[in-house]
Parts: sequence; C-alpha cells; structure tokens
Amino acid sequence: MTVKPIHVAIWLPASFYSAVAATLVEMLELVNALRRKPAFSFEFLARTPVAAATSGIAFPARPQPTAPVDVLVLLAMPGLNVPEMLRALAEESGHARPLIEQARQQGAIIAAHCGAAYFLADAGLLDGRRATISWWLKEDALRRFPKVRWDPSRLLLRQDRIYSCGGGFSGLELATALLRDLGFAKEERIVRKLLVLPPARRSQTPYEFPLDQAAPQPFRDRLLEVARADLLALSPESLSETLGLSPRTLARRFTEELQTTPGRWIQDRRLDAARDLLERSDLGVAEICYRVGYQDAASFSRLFSRRTGLSPGEYRRQAR
Repeated sequence: MTVKPIHVAIWLPASFYSAVAATLVEMLELVNALRRKPAFSFEFLARTPVAAATSGIAFPARPQPTAPVDVLVLLAMPGLNVPEMLRALAEESGHARPLIEQARQQGAIIAAHCGAAYFLADAGLLDGRRATISWWLKEDALRRFPKVRWDPSRLLLRQDRIYSCGGGFSGLELATALLRDLGFAKEERIVRKLLVLPPARRSQTPYEFPLDQAAPQPFRDRLLEVARADLLALSPESLSETLGLSPRTLARRFTEELQTTPGRWIQDRRLDAARDLLERSDLGVAEICYRVGYQDAASFSRLFSRRTGLSPGEYRRQAR
C-alpha cells in the first residue's frame, strides 16, 4: 500500500530569514533521501507569487495550499525595532488567519516560529495553552494576550498539536521536534549528524541582551545612562528627580514608550546586570545579588528563576 507523504506548508510573511525557510525544507528532503521514498511533500505559501527574504533570496510561493495540509509552519518577520515589528505582525496576522483556520479545520499540526506565535494568539488558538515567543517580544505578548500561558524563557513548547518556538535558529529545534513527533526519530538523529546541528537547547534566556544595543530610543537611552551611573541607587523616585519628571509623568512615559512600569524596568535592569556578571565573572551568586542591588540571595535566586526559567547556576552553565 502506498503511504501518502506528509504535506508541509510553510507560510512566508512579507520578510523572513531565507536560512530558516531553506533549512526547514532541506531537513525534510534529507529525510526523504534517507528513506529512499517521499515521506514529506512541501510548498511555500505567501501573498505574492515570489516571496523575498530579507537577504533578497526569492522563494516561489502559492497563495493557497495545493493539497490538504498535515503540518503548517508559520514564519515571522525578523527585526530589532519592536514597535515596528509589532505593527508588521498585526498586519501580517490578518493575512495568515484564514490559512490558520483552514489548517485547524483539517486537523493539521500548526507550528509558529519566532514572532509567529503572535498570529496564533491573535486567532485565539493559544488561549489557555502554554506557548513561547521571541524573547524580545515577550513583554508585549504578556500584555496583549493575557489568556495565553506564556513562558518566554523556553525555546520550544508544544501542547496538543500546537508548537511555538523562539527567534532565529530556534527553528532547528522546531524542525527536529516535528520530525521526532511525526515518527522519524531515527532519521532525525542522522539528519542532526549530517548537518552537524548543535545539541538540543531548552532555554532562550542565555541569548537575551538589552535591546538598547540594537535600536536606539532617546527616552530609553537616557534612562540607561542613569542606570549605568548608579544601579544600586536606582528607584522610581530617583529617576523622577534625575529626569525632572513628576512620578505621574514618568509612569506615563514608561507606559507609552516602553510598555512597562518604572519598577518593572528597574527590576529588568538589575537582572540584566546579574546575567552579565554570571556570564563574564566567577563571582558567587550571593556577591552578584548584592552588586545588582538585592540584599537577600535566596529571594534574588527565586526572582531570577521565575523571570528567566533558570536558576542562576543553571544560567551560568548554559551561557558559557
């Protein structure tokens, strides 16, 4: 009896990383070659007949799948300017939604890479489910989709037939997880060796860095200057005084420009400093706790674990 290949549709948004799209299909093609018969068929879907990656590399695409979809993989656009990326995601979500609904009705596996978890959340598919998203979008995801059980520290999460993963080349973890779950564990191990893929990773946290290093914003940059000058003395009150803003105006600026509160932003800066010390120094956790402005090492460790998904010691081991 002839077994029908598993049909994989890959949605390409208005911009995307060509390496991620190409690697996904090359891994499927390797499985086909190892089995000496087509275990997978695939096609690219997009709004235009030719979808161009950020690199300019073009992929032929169709507006609709040519066969019932068994696996739908949604890629999302890259970018470091979070407000612009959020606007692009909101626009792209409207185009992806009919395809998501079609795949859902067909009982397909639906997998979101990078910020594409936004599409699934916007369509209501993630309500009550655990999911992850690119770490630089986590604050907006937590605020915009409160019904989702977000765990942005995780690199990959699956619940039922819904997969989500973090940014960039977390697509490797997504592809290998799909292969294993679809019954190709043996081939997945060989593909991993042929492509010299890195060991499976669990957490996004070691890859985080302050976004001020990537996209300047005047208000945030001024805040960071103040934080670097004296992190230990940093407080909402000291920020108000240094910037010459009333507490109410300061809180409004934080909400409008950074989508957070002064207290939460200060907490994030202390944790950023702690991560940097864990990566670059051999200081003990208690000493790092005091250096970033906390007095109780046990409370600091609990906060660090809750916010990053890793204990300070585990973070240090994974980041080095």
